[in-house]
Amino acid sequence: MEEVREQMGRPASSRFRADAAAAVGACALGAVLVVVMRPHANAYAPVQPPAAPRPLVMVTEQPAPEPALAALPGDAGDALGEAGLALVPPDAGPPRAPVWRVASLSKDSSTTYAEGSVGKRPLAVALGAAGLPRIEVQRILHAFTGVKNLNHASPKDTFAFARDKPTGHVVAFEYATSPQDVWQAKEAQGVLEASKLELLVEEKRRAVGVALGEDLRGSLVQAGLDDDIVDLLDEALDGRAELRPGARVRLIATEERIESQFARYARLDAVEYTPADPDAQAQRYYFFHHVTEGARVKSSGGFFDAKGQQPYHGGWRMPVPMARIASRFNPNRMHPVLHVIMPHNGVDFAAPAGTPIYASAAGVVKSAGDSGPCGNMVQIDHPGGLTSAYCHMSRFAAGLHAGQHVEARQLVGYVGQTGRATGPHLHFAI
Repeated sequence: MEEVREQMGRPASSRFRADAAAAVGACALGAVLVVVMRPHANAYAPVQPPAAPRPLVMVTEQPAPEPALAALPGDAGDALGEAGLALVPPDAGPPRAPVWRVASLSKDSSTTYAEGSVGKRPLAVALGAAGLPRIEVQRILHAFTGVKNLNHASPKDTFAFARDKPTGHVVAFEYATSPQDVWQAKEAQGVLEASKLELLVEEKRRAVGVALGEDLRGSLVQAGLDDDIVDLLDEALDGRAELRPGARVRLIATEERIESQFARYARLDAVEYTPADPDAQAQRYYFFHHVTEGARVKSSGGFFDAKGQQPYHGGWRMPVPMARIASRFNPNRMHPVLHVIMPHNGVDFAAPAGTPIYASAAGVVKSAGDSGPCGNMVQIDHPGGLTSAYCHMSRFAAGLHAGQHVEARQLVGYVGQTGRATGPHLHFAI
């Protein structure tokens, strides 16, 4: 950190050095977003265009007299302009016809369309459960011989198929292991021919400002963000900030698009959190890829704040990411239902019914069932003689049972209002 302190006293140069201290110093001086907003693995090298003409959004290096996240943006262009960044549209090249997908037959009156996931069963069994006769299943498996091994399916793999109504034959079939890895078989002269689809994969950077309401997840979705951003935002802010209604969050994220359709967030590049308190200062966090020092990896990367402090790596995590704390530990609390003084031996997280609940730390499930006033409750034993409890669940995670080992942030259930509760929330206790 002595090197970091020295660097923070020097003016930022036009080219960023390859060592972590210079990068963190540049971060503190507001020029860091020229580095962290790039999709390259080496976050400290000078900005270079991609070697191959991939359809990526590129960033150019420009003077940045002010830090990147100075005010709530009116749109993405304004936010990046304040950051000293410019989005350069890629060379479009000749027009490209969209890739044909089996889902386009879902509205065809001459075919029957169906889709599903493999789950914990062989693909042949999953296809049979979706309504395919054995002879059609064999046609599909034969078509993929030498193209894709379908005997080792993952539970999350998905499929879709269309059948001709008069004959019942499969005319098209798709198998996907991820949004960008899709195999397709189409009928040609009565024979299914399979191949992997060449899908257009793009990355697009997006800047968004959000004013948080009572429903924190709902606020993000209402701002046009996909619900998947919650986990990335939780990782960036965990152990640093407690989100409350009235606060503002500004972020710059990189979206991955498949055939011009949103697929997922590839990464969260930078976050600014401004508490509702008008006297509080904004807090900024930036994502760095792994930092090298010569041939040695100095840091595995993660979110760093403007002072160069590394991301939080504690053993306990929030059971409901982004949730608002509705009631804290209080030995003299007036019970909202019984109207008597009764200790509140835990913390209540307010969230809509159905919101996922995760294990706060790794451990072994002690129990999962109805507990009376606590409603549907899961208890997890942890090292050191600690036990965590998760109450009022609407339902448990599929297959959860006593004696099962769970990892930190593994799904254990969903927010509900079972037992003695005035509204949907998680009562969490240790």
